[in-house]
Amino acid sequence: MMNYHEMTMNEPRDSPQRRKQFLVVSFIMVVIALHAGLTAGLLAPLDIETGTFPGGEFVYKLMVKDYAASTGTLRTVASDLGIVEEGSGNLILSEGVELDTADLLYSMLLDDERLIPGGQTRFAAGLLARGREGNKMKRQLLEVNGLITGEGTHSKDIKYEVGKLPKAEAAVVQHPFTAGAWSAILQSYKILPKFKKYADRHGQAGESAIIIATCSAKQQMCTYYMPLSKHDKFYMGHPTTAKYAEQFAGAGTLERWGIVFDGGGFSLGGVNFGNVVRGLKRAVGLGGSRKGASEEL
Repeated sequence: MMNYHEMTMNEPRDSPQRRKQFLVVSFIMVVIALHAGLTAGLLAPLDIETGTFPGGEFVYKLMVKDYAASTGTLRTVASDLGIVEEGSGNLILSEGVELDTADLLYSMLLDDERLIPGGQTRFAAGLLARGREGNKMKRQLLEVNGLITGEGTHSKDIKYEVGKLPKAEAAVVQHPFTAGAWSAILQSYKILPKFKKYADRHGQAGESAIIIATCSAKQQMCTYYMPLSKHDKFYMGHPTTAKYAEQFAGAGTLERWGIVFDGGGFSLGGVNFGNVVRGLKRAVGLGGSRKGASEEL
């Protein structure tokens, strides 16, 4: 597929034809972005109900990163389990048998982003091991630890831990999911704020909301839980958000708002918009494929 620069390389910079081509390409990018947003649930309703988080033994990687990186971390966990995506990514197979990640792989967002500076929030992503098959997968993940040095910040460099998550009453909601940039944006600016407002209205204002998500690539749907009881047990022995936040008491205003400028681009509220723009440009042939890139959004 030819990119925009190849299509216009032989034309004057200010030619009407070049301007027209630029407008057409820009329009296509906007349409693609809007379509992706609608598919990811931009206008989908969020009706929170009361339910139960099932609990169980959790084999996880504890990450200190923007929450948008949780999807990439779950891909690492899936890879360590030998789970691969085929075709469009909706069908997930393991050893030739159809396997969905819903109720199997979970990410747990531990900190309230209003209390912790951008990029320093903690999340745990991994396997909720239940039954004989779950124990088999648990052993498989722990065996990977022997190959990990623990040096680095990418999810592949972090060792697995094991904790016990309690069965608890929870606020529950389902939302569309595409595993792309739009899902990360909607999680940060639509889903998490909705849960925080729910927590404030239902007597949870004194605690940092913990949000747990399990997503189905096959059904393109995520189920989100916010525990309403046994709150401290979900930290699995790690510091609570209130304790963890003490080390950031002197953080500046920009840092607290999650506004970060670095070599990777501009991040706001946990989303690296440099990665988002690069993804959209690649989708319409305006940039290189960057094969081998290992970005965690």
